[in-house]
Amino acid sequence: MASYTLTPEAYALPLLHAAAHPEANVAGLLLGRGSEVVTALPVLHRYAALSPTLELGIDMARAWGKQKDLEVVGYYEARSEGSGRAGESVLAALRAETPAALGLVLDNDKLRTNEAVYSTSPVDASVAWPSESVRAGALELVRKDGVQTHLRDLDDHLDDARNDWLGNEVVRVAVSKLS
Repeated sequence: MASYTLTPEAYALPLLHAAAHPEANVAGLLLGRGSEVVTALPVLHRYAALSPTLELGIDMARAWGKQKDLEVVGYYEARSEGSGRAGESVLAALRAETPAALGLVLDNDKLRTNEAVYSTSPVDASVAWPSESVRAGALELVRKDGVQTHLRDLDDHLDDARNDWLGNEVVRVAVSKLS
């Protein structure tokens, strides 16, 4: 069984991406070193599994990660209950290169509740989540502060190159205060 540790940033960024597009399925990549998932890069909100945008995002994420001594170690998607599992094919493709790649699934509908918003793939993956205060703080960034309105993904960048989907500095600064 694979074991992973998520930093507060790796936990919060997918959650903020889902909150930025609550009626859409969103997808992104998890980057880290070994079993530590350090950060996430939001890629899509116009969802299509193995789309050219996702392929471009994976290539760009690998190049960006290399500069920061990070590798693509997984994939996340957020979806409403009942949505398809298109991300399984993406995760399978990532696992061709990184057999232990982690998959995270967020349930958009649970963002409005106090229930756990994440599940994992494989389901038996052991994940060390950030502390309860970090998890609650990430939800506060959505519910109280509206930080998700500043988050940009690759789809946004392709619409307007001024949208810095790799940096997302305003969001990263807000998330850094969770630690």
